[in-house]
Amino acid sequence: MSTKKAGSSEPTYESVWKTLSQIDCSHKTKTKNGLTYLSWAWAWGILMEHYPEATYQFLNEEWDSEGRATVWCSVKIGELDRLMWLPVMDYKNKAIVKPDTRAVSDTRMRCLTKCLAMYGLGHYIYANEDLPASSDAVEEKPAPKKSPAKKATPKKADNVTPIKVLPNHIGDSGEASNVVDFMCSTADRFSGSTEEELIEWWLEDENKRVADLLDQGYPEHYKQLMAHLSALRASLKEKSNDE
Repeated sequence: MSTKKAGSSEPTYESVWKTLSQIDCSHKTKTKNGLTYLSWAWAWGILMEHYPEATYQFLNEEWDSEGRATVWCSVKIGELDRLMWLPVMDYKNKAIVKPDTRAVSDTRMRCLTKCLAMYGLGHYIYANEDLPASSDAVEEKPAPKKSPAKKATPKKADNVTPIKVLPNHIGDSGEASNVVDFMCSTADRFSGSTEEELIEWWLEDENKRVADLLDQGYPEHYKQLMAHLSALRASLKEKSNDE
């Protein structure tokens, strides 16, 4: 059932995204503290239905000087490879100092589902959307569809780093478009309500790194991103002046 490039036995980033991003995951999510999570077991099962050759690997955790840990996960589909990271956090989404093995294990599985989102599966959830972009969404199996509940938009809190899903490389123009869409929606969602908070978000290392990837390989997509951010900044500045 794999979607692969014509004349080739290997899937492409574009074909995998097209297949997985259209799957409706709303009936397999759970909401906790304003954030929506996707069942890792279901997500992996869906991946196996489409790409049974896929594998995953957890890399060594990174620990800072105060004992906080970040887990890393790699998912491979044929020659494709995605990498994702996630700090070990408590129920308030704050990094845990000296987390136990259970907290690390749970974070690993959440990191796995976020890595799958980089291939398209459940990506719209992290972009704060209710349904996949395509009206012809691929379903797990024929079943009555439930109307997805409107998810609450998480509030930005001090010392809480918003969860991001950002690539370490961009495979093609289709993926570049998806990256731009995600960056724009993340800026709208997490940059706060002031021009200063938008600038602070933009200066985060991960965001600058992805912007550089766009600038170096996909300049037209980079221009789209910058145009959106410029308009957002102008809007926030105007709002501040009116108050």
